[in-house]
Amino acid sequence: MEILIADHSGFCEGVERAYQLALKQAEQGRPVFMLGNLVHNAQVVEELKHQGIKTVKNLNEIPLHTNGLLLISAHGVPPEIYENAKKLGLEIVDTTCPWVKRAQNLVKQLSDQGDAIVIVGDEDHPEVKGLLGWAGASAIVVEGPSDLAGIESLNIFQMGVGVVAQTTQSEVNFEAVVSRLREKFSNLTVYKTICGATSKRQNAAIDLAKKVDLMLVIGDKMSANTKRLTELCSATGTETHQIQTGSELDLLWIKGKDRIGVTAGASTPEWVIAEIISLLRSQRQPA
Repeated sequence: MEILIADHSGFCEGVERAYQLALKQAEQGRPVFMLGNLVHNAQVVEELKHQGIKTVKNLNEIPLHTNGLLLISAHGVPPEIYENAKKLGLEIVDTTCPWVKRAQNLVKQLSDQGDAIVIVGDEDHPEVKGLLGWAGASAIVVEGPSDLAGIESLNIFQMGVGVVAQTTQSEVNFEAVVSRLREKFSNLTVYKTICGATSKRQNAAIDLAKKVDLMLVIGDKMSANTKRLTELCSATGTETHQIQTGSELDLLWIKGKDRIGVTAGASTPEWVIAEIISLLRSQRQPA
């Protein structure tokens, strides 16, 4: 049994930056609060809790005058979070991914100039909620081309229409939405805000999936980019399974498989990938 690991697996630069920033704050000797999940990976969040960082669902859970630090997640947040945190006297440590920050600045600029904004992404994802906060009332969210039926009747389009993507979107889905929008609007401007690392990761995973008998995608069920990897690998026709830890690996999957491919989401830590690779290698049959 041969085990092949896709290029660009595991922590991306944005996640690595957020994780290291969080660890650094834990050493300051001040209360550190993490608003939601720093990244979408339970093992990473648990490790940060172990370092003394407290997770809160909203700012109301943080007492006044704590002299604390607030970690803004890599997914970003709406602008009012910054304002409310300052009112609580919290020092903000912003770990927003630079790619997400770029998208936030872009939608704010489009909104300020009176353009309507179409965000291609998962409406319930924290990154998209943050983008909506920066974009204001002139933005709508679509997940795919099917969501565009009757969109022209919404009557929200003013000076122009700008379309952006959640940074972990698949290029195929984004281009499909853009194609449909071009049919409806002549005043459309496309801003490709998909993270460069995401595109490389997705392409590498697809290429590997075409060469193996089984694909394993390692990552948290909450992770949008991991979910996307699973969908893309499965679309190649290769048997594909997403797992979060080695305990979820079903040994029946690998029975009779000669080549197994492995990839991992951008928020999956190296120690989890190593654990699963080690488990797979222990199942190799002697020659």
